[in-house]
Amino acid sequence: MNTQQLWQAQALDAPRISLDFVRHQSDALRRRTQLANAFGCVVGVPGMTYLAWKCAESFGVEPLLSAATALWVAAGLIGAFLGPAAAPRIALPLEFGVLDALRFHRRQLERQRDARSGSWRWLSLLFIPGHVFLFLSFFLEITPIPWTAIIVDAVVITIGTLMAIVMTARSSRRFQKEIDALDSL
Repeated sequence: MNTQQLWQAQALDAPRISLDFVRHQSDALRRRTQLANAFGCVVGVPGMTYLAWKCAESFGVEPLLSAATALWVAAGLIGAFLGPAAAPRIALPLEFGVLDALRFHRRQLERQRDARSGSWRWLSLLFIPGHVFLFLSFFLEITPIPWTAIIVDAVVITIGTLMAIVMTARSSRRFQKEIDALDSL
């Protein structure tokens, strides 16, 4: 098929996209990102505060457990600052036309997808030292060894890590679907 035949075979009722629609989609993406970051802060700040309180409570009695909680707080703070910085939310410039706005929105979707797709790897690695110190504390500081607590904590850590992997993969797939929908236009 040559170029003229392709040109004549194209659909005449191709969907038209307005600038308002693209702006609405871009603003919705920015709001979802802000909401996800706010949820992380709402959940993370009380969680880190609780861990810091437990760290201070067991500081003199169980130093390895205190080190574990201090490492978890540090990992949480690092994750809280690096996570949103990986894909910052940027508003769509007002002077963009439809095609520029579509390209900009696609780039924002790609940035969000890329930030979410690999985030579980580095975020999980941040928490490993705290987990190691927790299990060392169970074996070295507590007598007799609390096997029930070891098993429960291992299961909770495993389930939490798997949930993080599933949630970030789902989010990444959702962004990829939006990118594919833009590419099909």
